Amino acid sequence: MSADRVGIIADVAGCLSLLQGDIADLRQSVLQGYFTMILLATFPPEVTADALKTQLSAISRPGHPPLEVAVTPVANPTAVTQPVAPENIYMLTASGQDRIGFVTTVAAFCADHAINILDLATTANDGRYMMILQVDLSRCASLATVQRALHQFAQKHTIQLVLQHNDIFEATHAINMPS
Repeated sequence: MSADRVGIIADVAGCLSLLQGDIADLRQSVLQGYFTMILLATFPPEVTADALKTQLSAISRPGHPPLEVAVTPVANPTAVTQPVAPENIYMLTASGQDRIGFVTTVAAFCADHAINILDLATTANDGRYMMILQVDLSRCASLATVQRALHQFAQKHTIQLVLQHNDIFEATHAINMPS
């Protein structure tokens, strides 16, 4: 974590490469000017968590604060979890009046209906709050049951909800770049 600046991802990835780190997964975001990243990487056995933290904490650029770094070894890095089947991945958008508890209300609905949140982004603007959730419905009784519950939930909490399959979301939000 750090105040945002150009080049943080390049600096972190470069540091990991020098340590022979292989990045398996990474999420990064800038939240109101504050850079955040979480990643999973594998390293040769001689690279310790302390050595990794020391190297990452030493990343700096003139005029910018150093990174705040936490390194947590994974107990069983070779264990491979079963990925969610693509047919069970949906996008849920929730929007409404900005208020305390908005995220809690939507997240509790998901938990109560066996909907696992895989990814989540939020934003507030002009008194409105928006959540975009990538969710796994594989544990749900049925899509029809989820849709009925979402409709009732939306009416009760005055929230606009849209649930669509991830493939549809990607197709309608893709930006094609010319070759």
